[in-house]
Amino acid sequence: MKKSSLFYIALGFILLGTPLYVFKGAIACEIAGPLGYEQIKPNVFIAKDDSRNIQELAFIEDATNRVSTTFGDMTATPIMILTLNKEQSANFFASETASSHFSPFNNCLVIGPKGQNVDVVAHELVHAEVYARLGWLTQMLKMPRWFEEGVSLLVDLREPFLPENILMDETEVDAVKKLFYGHQFYNENAFNNYRAARLAVDSVDKTQFYANLEKMKEGQSFDEVFGVSK
Repeated sequence: MKKSSLFYIALGFILLGTPLYVFKGAIACEIAGPLGYEQIKPNVFIAKDDSRNIQELAFIEDATNRVSTTFGDMTATPIMILTLNKEQSANFFASETASSHFSPFNNCLVIGPKGQNVDVVAHELVHAEVYARLGWLTQMLKMPRWFEEGVSLLVDLREPFLPENILMDETEVDAVKKLFYGHQFYNENAFNNYRAARLAVDSVDKTQFYANLEKMKEGQSFDEVFGVSK
């Protein structure tokens, strides 16, 4: 086989394989049915061996109401997959708590067994709302990871993330504002990064959050709109 042929074959694998790898979680969500899940309500999937009924999943509606009460009515309609154990979560490339998968074609929230409560689901729904209002590309390129996580914690009332339970100085809070990308934020210091991010968004006007996202979508920079990165 000619070297040129090998080159084009290799290039084809790269061009095809890269998006498959990057968006593997979102792709898995699209085939939830074949993976053993059924839709119990619009966009919400549970495992076929999950015996719970809609009433037992009331935490989803409660979480939606919390986000709407905090920021305004939601527009996001993400796919939501509830898993029963670590192995099921792994099938969707997700943690036992929760993972959000974003792609150009969908947004999927995989809620693991440790995250099926109002706090975690509300947190993930804020990520979904940012995706819905900004679009995938703008969210990826313009929205700092520290800020999106901090704002998501405004509806996440787990005790470790309540401001009164966080003792950090201004230097630590300023440091988290330099973590724009996910790989910078989600590291061995992720727990403290979350806590610092929560303190960093205290001044955010929740009543203007959606309007400010719209300004970003229209082309304004994050700093111009929110002005909290310095």
